[in-house]
Amino acid sequence: MIRKTEKETAKETTTDVTFGKVICNAKHTVRTQEIEKTAPSWHMVEECLWDMFEDADEFVVLTVGDARYHIRFIQAAQIAEGITVQLGIEEGEHTRLVEKTCSEDECMEIFQRFYDSSQVQDVERYTPVEFYR
Repeated sequence: MIRKTEKETAKETTTDVTFGKVICNAKHTVRTQEIEKTAPSWHMVEECLWDMFEDADEFVVLTVGDARYHIRFIQAAQIAEGITVQLGIEEGEHTRLVEKTCSEDECMEIFQRFYDSSQVQDVERYTPVEFYR
């Protein structure tokens, strides 16, 4: 039997975390550490993603005004295993986060599809994000 140390026990996690709904008054907005503005073209979002791939401290958030598939935003950042992509899924008055780890190419595909259609494929393959209690 493996016993947790006192420090490990203090770092328990939960997936039972929700956030308030995000409001987006534009068709698309993109946010990074440097900018937050309307994204009138896919090219602008693509440039932000390339910047993130080159800078381990960067992130990209793409938000849509019409969350017709209940996904209001997607966000990505680098992690040790690759790129983490998180979805902000609206449920009633709250938003919950789910995530998966992927390659740069897959991340780019996910963002482009979301930009074009507000849709993300295979949402069931994403897992709830764990937060420290």
